[in-house]
Amino acid sequence: MEHFKNLVVVAGSGRNAGKTELTCRLISRFCARTDIYGLKVSAIHPDEGIYHGDHTDRDTQMNLVEETRCDLDKDTSRMLRAGARQVFYLQGDDERIRSGFRSFLSRIPEGSAMICESGSLWRFVRPGLLVYVTAAGSAPKERAHGILERASLVVLSDGVSGFPEAEAICLSDTNNWFLDDPRA
Repeated sequence: MEHFKNLVVVAGSGRNAGKTELTCRLISRFCARTDIYGLKVSAIHPDEGIYHGDHTDRDTQMNLVEETRCDLDKDTSRMLRAGARQVFYLQGDDERIRSGFRSFLSRIPEGSAMICESGSLWRFVRPGLLVYVTAAGSAPKERAHGILERASLVVLSDGVSGFPEAEAICLSDTNNWFLDDPRA
């Protein structure tokens, strides 16, 4: 499994857990220091196609699409508004996610800071940080259980506190994500 220290993956317990809000806050917090490249990944399972819609480029059947509009209510548009240099949307099954991530890497400068909202990418690459967002009082969907076991940080999304745990997330001068150790 390839390690990308310059990648933070934000996953969560399910829909409306606060993943996009946290992703946008991290982009806003660090985009003045360096270009941040965003990626939203939607794994398509037989029971979920209706939730994600169809973002494929019908002319080329690409499953990786660059978001160019920041005036929409989509998660990718929100990431652009937050200050990301470029944002892409990737949709598909496991194989398309693997190949689409490679395509994403080829479209951004090597060594760039990357942030990805995804509940599945962590299974194919090892990010610098894997952040798990859970909404207060919500039970994780079954596919989220493995994420929690590997998470670098668990963040509670209660709609009020503003993710205080996320203050521990740092970005080095070489675009590597890490957690601040308050004991150091």
